[in-house]
Formats: sequence, structure tokens, C-alpha cells
Amino acid sequence: MNEKLPDDKLAAFAGEGYLVLNDVYTREEVSELIRQFDLHWVRLTASGQIIQNGNRPLESLYPRLRDYHRKNEKIKRLSLKPQLFDYLEQLIGEEALIISTSYYFKSPSTRGLPLHQDNYAFGVSPGTTYAAWISLDSSDEDNGGMTFVPGTHSLDLQVPEGDASDVRRYFSDEGQWLKDYETAEMVKVATNPGDVIFFNGNIVHGSSDNLSRHRFRRSLLIHFTGVSVEKLALNFNNLMDKTGARVRRRLNTDTKITEGQDSVFSIQEADYFAGWR
Repeated sequence: MNEKLPDDKLAAFAGEGYLVLNDVYTREEVSELIRQFDLHWVRLTASGQIIQNGNRPLESLYPRLRDYHRKNEKIKRLSLKPQLFDYLEQLIGEEALIISTSYYFKSPSTRGLPLHQDNYAFGVSPGTTYAAWISLDSSDEDNGGMTFVPGTHSLDLQVPEGDASDVRRYFSDEGQWLKDYETAEMVKVATNPGDVIFFNGNIVHGSSDNLSRHRFRRSLLIHFTGVSVEKLALNFNNLMDKTGARVRRRLNTDTKITEGQDSVFSIQEADYFAGWR
């Protein structure tokens, strides 16, 4: 085991639902992650898989990149960093499995994510998801930093307002928006490259718009679950343990987000990941 987290850190995560740890990744590791995703971005752009939209020129030119830990050995190795797993497992009390990874360029003018709960869509049962948000640039409210509503991880999954019959909108980022929490007391978290924010999958959280003129807010977000999970909706048969081995669980056909839908496969009709690469 690596460094043991002090009791006050464990208590903060248990009480608030999130925890910031500084300098988990070295400067060299941060640079390597940025380099690898830049290489993928160049290939995707050169091959025409990334197409710029004139209405949102930078946001469309720098889309979210999904699950490259399964496509790139260097990204996989850094996603499986032993210290990261060790800290997370101390926080959650069991071994962890990677569900998915998401890379954010968060270019200037890119919109933030509305307040939401991760496990509303992931459908982990029993338990919830956990996340490690790896900061690759300095982040703050101006360039799209993370926002949390402390203590809301103790809540059940909340159902957003919205028309469930409008499938594409219902499964979108905006469709998962928990508007009632916009007036709640929030914490806006600032980070430096190499810092990691760990957070519970039930905590209400989001991010601000990137209002800066030239500051990207790059980050690698890794979603996890505990090894005791029995079923989930996303990547249920393609999880990854700390050794890099594939792990399978059952499909959760009764997730919170699919209540009011014909089936769990309604999310395919919504094509939520259409803009990701």
C-alpha cells in the first residue's frame, strides 16, 4: 500500500462526498497524457471524424474523447496508476473497477455540464459510481472548473424535470439537469495540474462554462465502481481491474434514468455519445 490517507481526509470524503488530493500525478505524467490525447485528436481530425460546427466552433473542434484507456497502452498505464487506485480503495473500502474514461479538452467558449448525479445514468447496483477527475491544466471558475453541492452524496438518485417522451433531450446532459439545486450552497473547486478530485456518484455536481479567452481546461475523468457491483448499464461487460484485466458484470435493465422508458435500450435511440470520439 502507498501513503495512508489521514483520518481527516477519509472523514471529509465520507461527509462531503468529494475530496481533492494534490500532486497525485507528476508533471511528466500530465504531459504524457496530454501528448497522447493530442495525437489521437490529430488523427481524428485528419481522418474527418471530427467535424467543426460553425455555431460552436471550438467546442465542436475539441469534443470529448471516450474510453481511450482501451485503445492506447500509455493512457491505460496512467489510468491504472497504483497510487490512484490505492487512494480510491481507501476511500471506498473495497477494490475498484474502471467503468469508463472521458477526456475533456474544455476549450474556451465550451459550455459547462449542468448539475447532475453520475449514477443516475450509470445504474451501478448495489452501491454507486465513484470518479477520479485528473486535472491536466490549472482550473477555476473562469475556465470551466468543477462545482459540487457538498453532502448531497447521501441523497437518493433524484429525477430531473423533463419530458421522458423526448428521448434525445431526456438522455442529454441538459436532460439530466437538477435545476432545483441551482440555489443550493455550492463549492467551486480550483485545481493545479496533477491534482485529482475524487467524488461519489450520488453527489450533485457540474462545471462552469469556459469563459476564458485562451485557457483550455483539460482533464481525464475516470469512472469507477466497487468490485462488489452486481450490475450496471454502461460497459457492464467491459470493466477493467487494477491489473488491466477485463471484468464482466450483468446488465442493469432497471436504471433510474430509464424509468418511464420502454427499455434500457432507449439510450441507444437517444444517441448520447454521438458527439464523442
